[in-house]
Amino acid sequence: MKKDNINFIFRSLNKKKITICLLIEAFLDFIYYFVPFAFTLFLTLPFTIEKAIIVIAIFIISKTLRVGGNYLLRKCSDNYLYEYSNIQYSEFYKKLSKVPTETISKYQTGYFENIIEKISSLVKTILQAEYVSIVITFVFLFYTLYNQSIMLFIISFVTSVLCIYLSIRILKKANKQVETLYEQEYEYSSVYNDFISNIRTVKLLNNDKYFLHKINQEGCKCFNENKKYVKFYSFEEVLRNILIVIPFILGLIKAAIDLSNGIDTLGIITFYISIHVEMGFVFEELSGNIISWYELKAIKNKLKNIFKDLDERILLNDFHKIKLSNIIIKYPKTNLEIKADEFLVNKKDKISITGQSGQGKTSIINLILGNISSYKGTILIDDCDIKDKKLDIGVVSQEIELFNMSIKDNLCLDKKISDEEIINYLKELELDEILLFEDGIHTIVGEKGLKLSTGQKRRINILRSYFMDKDIYILDEPTSNLDKHTEEVVVNFILKYFNDKTLIIATHNEKINEICNKFYTFDNHNLINLKR
Repeated sequence: MKKDNINFIFRSLNKKKITICLLIEAFLDFIYYFVPFAFTLFLTLPFTIEKAIIVIAIFIISKTLRVGGNYLLRKCSDNYLYEYSNIQYSEFYKKLSKVPTETISKYQTGYFENIIEKISSLVKTILQAEYVSIVITFVFLFYTLYNQSIMLFIISFVTSVLCIYLSIRILKKANKQVETLYEQEYEYSSVYNDFISNIRTVKLLNNDKYFLHKINQEGCKCFNENKKYVKFYSFEEVLRNILIVIPFILGLIKAAIDLSNGIDTLGIITFYISIHVEMGFVFEELSGNIISWYELKAIKNKLKNIFKDLDERILLNDFHKIKLSNIIIKYPKTNLEIKADEFLVNKKDKISITGQSGQGKTSIINLILGNISSYKGTILIDDCDIKDKKLDIGVVSQEIELFNMSIKDNLCLDKKISDEEIINYLKELELDEILLFEDGIHTIVGEKGLKLSTGQKRRINILRSYFMDKDIYILDEPTSNLDKHTEEVVVNFILKYFNDKTLIIATHNEKINEICNKFYTFDNHNLINLKR
C-alpha cells in the first residue's frame, strides 16, 4: 500500500495558517490564565487602593484584548477550518475515484459520505483543541503549588500524570469498541440510506411495517454497541474528575492552614477557586481530543482497506488494437467460470456480443473496462498490459443514473454545447416532452433523475455519452426496457452518430447488428467467435 493513500487527512494542512491560529490562541490563553494568577500577586493584605486599581486595570485590559483576540481567532480559525474541510472533501473524492469498482461494490454508497463527514468533524475538533491552554494551565497551577510546597507540587504532579495515563489507557480500550460501533453504524446507515434513496419504490411496495422494523432493528443494534462505548468514557470521566480535584483540595487545605497561621494566602485561595472550573474544562477537552484521535484512528484503519489498491494506471485516449487471450474469470464460492480464448478489437470495429442473460456479457465488458482484477489470461492494449494502462472508454450501461442537476448539466458536464443544439438532439430522440417542463432543459431532474421516466433517462444517457466524444464505446443493451417505437428511435440515433466510433455492443437488436463486422456469442459461459 502506498503510504500517502490516507495522508490527505493531515497532509493538506496549511502550516502557516495553523501556526497563526495557534499563536493567537496562545496569546488569548496566556491573558486568560494570567488574570487569576495576578490575583495571587495583588490580592494580598493589606489590600490598598493602588492594588485595587491594578487588579481592575488588569481585568479591563485583559477583557479588551480577549475581545479583539477572539475576533481575530474566529476570523482566521473558522474560515481556515471551512476551507480545509473543502480540501478534505476534494482529496477524499480524488482517492475514492481511483478505488477499483470491485472494492466500491462491497460498500453502500452512503457509507463513503458518512466517512468523510466523520473525518471532517473529528479533524476540526482536533485542530480547534486548546493545546496551548492545557500547557499554560499546568504551568500556572504547578508554579503556584511549587511556591506553596515542594511536597504539594510532587503529589499534585503525580496525580495529574496518573490522571492522564489512566484516561489514555481506558480510552485506548474504548477504541476497540469504537471500531465495532462503526461497523454496526455502517450496517445501520446502509439499510437506512438504501430505503431513503429508493423511497419511491418503498412507497409503491406499501409495506411500512417491514421497512420500519428493519430500520428499528439495526438502530437497536447500533444503540447497544454505543452503550458499551459510552460505558468506557463515562467511567473515564468519573475517574478523571476525582483525580483532577486532588491538587486543588490539597492546595486549598495548605492555603487555609497557612492563612490560620497568619500567612496571607487570600490571593492563592482566589486563584484556585478561579482556575478550578477552567481546569475541569481543560481536562475534559484533553479527554475529548484523545477520544477524537482514537476515533480518527479507527476510521483510518477502515480507509487503509478501502484505499489499499488504487487504480493508478495511465489513461490512453487512443488505441489501435485490444486483445484478450486465454481469459478465465472465476467467481468465488461458485463453480462458475467464464472463458474467452480470444477476443480481438481493432480500431473502428463494430463488435456484437450476444448470449443469454447470465452467460458472461457483463463480465467481459467489466474486464475490458478494468473493473475486474481477478482473472487468468492476458489483456493487451497495443501490446501494453491493461494492468498498466487503461482506455478512455465511453459507456452506455443498463444502469441509468443521472445527477441531481439540470438536464443540460447532466448532458454536457464539462462540454460547451448551445441550448439550441441540445434541443435539436432531444427532438431527434423524441424527447420533446422534456422541453415542455417549466424550465425546459434547465429543469433539475432530482436525485437519480426521479422526475424522468426510464425511457427518458435511457435516451438522455445515450446522448450524454455521445457528447463525451470518446474514441471507443461499450453499449450494454442500449435498447433494453424500451417500447418498439422508442427502441427504433434509439437504434437510428446510434447508427447515425456512433458510426465512426469503435463499438462493442451487447445487444439482441438485429438492426444494430447490421452495422457490425465481428460477432461473438456465449455458449455455456464460453465466448465464441462467429465468423460470417
